[in-house]
Amino acid sequence: MSNLEQIIKLRVVTIADAIRYSTRVAKGRSASAFRSSITSRQVAIVLVVGMCFTASGRGQGSPQSAAALMNEVVANELTDRVLQRKWEYLIDKRQGKQIITEEQVDTRDGPLYRVFAIDGTPLDYNQRQRDNARMDRLLNDPVQQVELKLAHDEDEAKLEKVLLLMPQAFLYEYDGVENNLLRIKFRPNTNYNPPTYEARVVHSLAGIIFVDQQHKRLAKLSGQLMDRVDFGYGLLGHIDRGGTIEIGRAQVDTSEWKTTFVNIQLSGRMVFFKTISKQEYETRSHFRAVSGNLSLIAARQLLAR
Repeated sequence: MSNLEQIIKLRVVTIADAIRYSTRVAKGRSASAFRSSITSRQVAIVLVVGMCFTASGRGQGSPQSAAALMNEVVANELTDRVLQRKWEYLIDKRQGKQIITEEQVDTRDGPLYRVFAIDGTPLDYNQRQRDNARMDRLLNDPVQQVELKLAHDEDEAKLEKVLLLMPQAFLYEYDGVENNLLRIKFRPNTNYNPPTYEARVVHSLAGIIFVDQQHKRLAKLSGQLMDRVDFGYGLLGHIDRGGTIEIGRAQVDTSEWKTTFVNIQLSGRMVFFKTISKQEYETRSHFRAVSGNLSLIAARQLLAR
């Protein structure tokens, strides 16, 4: 068995073990329902991981192409997502002219956060009471909890779809080394036909991906929309050319990387001349692993420390 085949076998076995473990610890769901959710999401990722490693193994006698390296990078990112580990961390986000610092905890039902400071100043007594009341309303409102879970799952699904389309949506080429990271240029693959509006926006990006060559992980992505993206031939709206997306990633454990920086600057218009302004700037730090089966109530107790 070749080294690559051993890697593929080990990777798939590891993921399969994680899925079996998740099945054992899942509570409040029927076995058939939980197996169904695994089949529709996690097993699909397992298959993509296997295909990515298989594709990257072709032509092992020659130097690895940038596309083959990106296959492995995507496979590693997807492997992390199958394990679905939970974390506690700090978020600094820009809201208007203010910087809001939040402490957030991942749970099985979505994230729970408390506001820690505004512009570096901790909340005063009245502000803390209002923020505590916000969290308590969530814990006592099943509708809010369902909405939180659905929104979180939708965001996670969107991110997975972006990762899954990367090997086919872009063309890659090496562009040197910067700060010990491998630079890889990417641009739209004209032979790729994006199936959704979101995929069309992603497919219009071109820029640089920085890769940690030792771990074969995505350390940074910096892209710009090269063309205006029209929805419904422009009748439903558009996203302007020139918008930018930056994402930074860092190693937080022996085998896991997390997003530590997000900077999204997009603009456009939708039907009835509604202006689109997607402007997001945040950093994440001080990651600490927590239980993978953590409830919202348990997270509230963590945040009350």
